[in-house]
Amino acid sequence: MTSSGFDRKSTLELLQFSEDLPSLPDRFVKIQNIAQDPNSDASDLAKVIRSDQATTAMILKFANSPAYNPSNTPISELSKAIARLGTNEAVHIATAMSLMYGMILPTGMANIRMFWAHAFAVGLAAEYLAKEFDPQQQHCSHESAFMAGLLHDIGRAALGMRVDFSYFERETGHLHEGSLMQAEVDHYGVSHAEAGMHLLRLWKFPDDLCQAVGDHHIADSPLFLARVCYLANHFTNEHLPERTPFDDISDLIMEKLTASPPDTSILTAK
Repeated sequence: MTSSGFDRKSTLELLQFSEDLPSLPDRFVKIQNIAQDPNSDASDLAKVIRSDQATTAMILKFANSPAYNPSNTPISELSKAIARLGTNEAVHIATAMSLMYGMILPTGMANIRMFWAHAFAVGLAAEYLAKEFDPQQQHCSHESAFMAGLLHDIGRAALGMRVDFSYFERETGHLHEGSLMQAEVDHYGVSHAEAGMHLLRLWKFPDDLCQAVGDHHIADSPLFLARVCYLANHFTNEHLPERTPFDDISDLIMEKLTASPPDTSILTAK
């Protein structure tokens, strides 16, 4: 048992066998079902998004931003906003928002927004890297890269929601990468990467995505998707200000990736 009173066995039991295990938000599930259904269209997505005021407002805000509205022609209809963004981008925004407002983390709203803004940035960076390095999707799908990035820190949410309500108020709420992993193992006997992998397996996510989340701090992981996630997370931590507003993430992360391309040599590893 660690000096904190937690130990690996009890932490894993809380993560795996609790009857009130954190569940995926309903809106997240609905959005993913639409995204994966070849017979669905933008109107189906709009119906789900429209039921949430915050997500609707964010979609409209993105659609009216300079990046998507260079002619400065404002729109106020959700369906037109989705058309302007493209279904894929709208799905990404709505998915991240469904997690931000659907998973109640035990911390203040400012920290929640920062947590999911970072996750969204890593998702976008991972998708970008996968498209650049693997355009034919031979090693992983581009959508899997985005999802692995978006969910890479889901183990932190699990530790905070199920193991220690003070997680985000401790140093674990403010550390990154290796120092974070070591602090978690010292305190809980389990890192957020391992916790996230266990949680995604309980949620029945694909094996490669679960393993990618489990390995997202391992630069030489044998799994290509994990190395993409590692690189995206490392790049985001280095180049994106910690409290970047959610609606600035997309433009800023793409600007940084273009201006300062990361060293992708780890993606060639076998």
